[in-house]
Amino acid sequence: MCLDIHIVSTLRKTIMDIQFKINDNQLGSFYIEQEGRQVAELDFDVKNNLLNAYHTGVRPELEGQGIAARLFNEMVIYAREKGYQVIPSCSYILAKFRRRPEEFSDIWHRTDDEPTGEACGIKPKG
Repeated sequence: MCLDIHIVSTLRKTIMDIQFKINDNQLGSFYIEQEGRQVAELDFDVKNNLLNAYHTGVRPELEGQGIAARLFNEMVIYAREKGYQVIPSCSYILAKFRRRPEEFSDIWHRTDDEPTGEACGIKPKG
């Protein structure tokens, strides 16, 4: 019995809830905090029903645990709920879209001059 309680307690400590924020300028983020510091984020801005996902980052010590994928999934749900088209300026987001284009065709804002993903990490001006 003690062992089971310890395992559940340990799992609760390692579960990282995704939080969301967006300001009046429509700059937003899905992010995770652990022990009072931000350890992962997917940053975006919204203009004219276009969600520009321009940065995804996870602290090196947490890489490889599927955290970026969880952030990505939250962004996809949000975009669909709001009716936004997504501009995948971040290389990670673009790679996820390109792997399964049919799954994201409803939200992927495709243009002739499609982003290359090189903008990841560079916050938009404004």
